[in-house]
Amino acid sequence: MHGGTEAVMQGVWQRLVPWLKFILSSGLIVLLWQQGKLDFTALGQLSAAPWTILAVVLLSLISYSLISLRWVILLRSQQIPLSFAWGQRITYLGIFCNLVLPGGGMAGDAVRMAHAMRVAPDQKLEALSTLLVDRLVGLHVMLVIALFVVAFQPQLVLGSVTLRFMAITVVVFVLALPLGALLIYRLAKHVGRSPRFAAFLVSGRLGRLTARMIEIVRLYRNARRQLAQAFLLSVVAQSLMLVALVLVAQSLDLGPLASLDYVFATPWAWIANFLPLTPGGIGVGEATFDQVCRWIESSPSGAPYGTIFLMYRMLTMLGSFPGLILFFFARQEVRDAMHPRDPLDASG
Repeated sequence: MHGGTEAVMQGVWQRLVPWLKFILSSGLIVLLWQQGKLDFTALGQLSAAPWTILAVVLLSLISYSLISLRWVILLRSQQIPLSFAWGQRITYLGIFCNLVLPGGGMAGDAVRMAHAMRVAPDQKLEALSTLLVDRLVGLHVMLVIALFVVAFQPQLVLGSVTLRFMAITVVVFVLALPLGALLIYRLAKHVGRSPRFAAFLVSGRLGRLTARMIEIVRLYRNARRQLAQAFLLSVVAQSLMLVALVLVAQSLDLGPLASLDYVFATPWAWIANFLPLTPGGIGVGEATFDQVCRWIESSPSGAPYGTIFLMYRMLTMLGSFPGLILFFFARQEVRDAMHPRDPLDASG
């Protein structure tokens, strides 16, 4: 009886959390507007620049296609056959779900996982690993771009204690990801030689999670070329999105900052946007972008910098329009994918 009640409560909580995230994002947008960090009248200003709108949408389409290719490459590295055309469809559907559904990034990943399992029903761990590695590669490239931009504008970091701390944190994470993978790979060699370590891997949640991570690292030990390709595709895709944001900033012309200053601020907003706090990071990315822009100003201007990131987000949503069309033909599939069994459950 107790187990049934707990399962019901868990189901209610799983349905409630996405809507709480949606409420939080709405509250953040309202708060930013009240604080003068968002200016919705800029919509009219941007509408007077149709070529900017077209350029940003096209750049978004190209970037999303590269992201799709990245995932297809990772799938094929695990012998999961998926054509580029189908990868495009699933990726656009996932991106649309990320941007629109209350579940945020989890919604898009659930859709992609469901389609991958349909293609390779007996390769659950391999399919899940492609999503995890895809996310980690994207995040790592964001951090590398942030570090690269810092190297070109060291005076901004040196002039702010907060930005120095952020830069040091980025360095730590850029190094931690490959070193962490190497450490897990080294641990994998001790599984057969240490009965105590082998027992740890089958006892408790931490042990089972460690075992899964070891298995995933083993899956990619012979896929270095594909990982390098995924990394390079991410660099190109995110560089295109940087260009898109700079185009939006130049069209709005809201403050005294130069284009390179916006290039400096964007990766930090992307990283914050990556956190699963609100659907698609709405509100979080705008707040972060605005704050970083204010930190790097030579003198306070009061410009609503968050507007730039919000307008950029809206235009990139237009780039996900193919996903909207696909959504109407796959609504039941999306609903089914949003309530899957635990993908880490090896018993199913």
